[in-house]
Amino acid sequence: MLSANDFALVVAFSLLSIVDFVGNLLVCMIILQRKRFRFRRSTLDFLFLNLAVADIMVAVFAIPRYVLSPFFVHPLGSAGDLLCRFITGGNLMWTGGAASVFTLVVIAFERRHVVVRPHLFTKKLTMAKLRGLVILSWASASLLNLPLFFIISYDSETNFCIENWPNPLLPKLYGIVWFCVVGASPVIFMAIVYSKIVHQLWLKKSTSSRFNRRAILMSKKVTKMAITLTVIYSVCWLPNLVLYILAFNISDAVYGSPLYRWTVVLTCLNSTVNPFVYTLQSRRFRQSIRRALTCK
Repeated sequence: MLSANDFALVVAFSLLSIVDFVGNLLVCMIILQRKRFRFRRSTLDFLFLNLAVADIMVAVFAIPRYVLSPFFVHPLGSAGDLLCRFITGGNLMWTGGAASVFTLVVIAFERRHVVVRPHLFTKKLTMAKLRGLVILSWASASLLNLPLFFIISYDSETNFCIENWPNPLLPKLYGIVWFCVVGASPVIFMAIVYSKIVHQLWLKKSTSSRFNRRAILMSKKVTKMAITLTVIYSVCWLPNLVLYILAFNISDAVYGSPLYRWTVVLTCLNSTVNPFVYTLQSRRFRQSIRRALTCK
């Protein structure tokens, strides 16, 4: 019998996963159906497509971890440990989450080149290099989560996949690495980058032509959307990353606790709201959704 809190968690994860999957799948369909979309030319569309794929990965693998696990008998032994490491332990969910964060960093990097250094954009940041950065994002996310595929196992007492580290120092270091790589470093980097972009677009005086002013207006809209995504990411991810450090440095009871799981809900919320940000910030995206839903 589920407690009231566990039931609320299941409902929250279920709703977020469904909305996340449907919303980001719609984003993928809209981007791929655009006539002007080309993997070689449309850099921002390519990055938002990659972000949507990462967010879908979060939705897909959050379901077995936080929705289905209370309702089925988890196998024990080696089979149970293997299932934890690839399906019910959430490792692939965190891989998608980390890839989503790293993609936001790449988007900030791309915006910096387009807005702050437009004369160097075509020379320094080609589409091939951008694809390389996206591949690096996924490789980094996979490498960051690689240790979890070796130390997670099923605990029958808690009916939860837990981390069993061979040395008590390792999880403390691993939590700090996660906080620095997925939390502090991206937040600091994007804060610096977007402060420069805001100065360039809003504070710096310009004598541009009407054509350039139109381009600047478009850059402002895209930048507002990117900054909104970054702020939401910071609010949704930092509580979980802080608790993850505390779990192994102060009290093991924190990991897997109701409070910890609610912070995971926040990380899933981050992936879920991205399509709504696109919809609210982009008139063109709203029109694309309307056409997609009416099959036009």
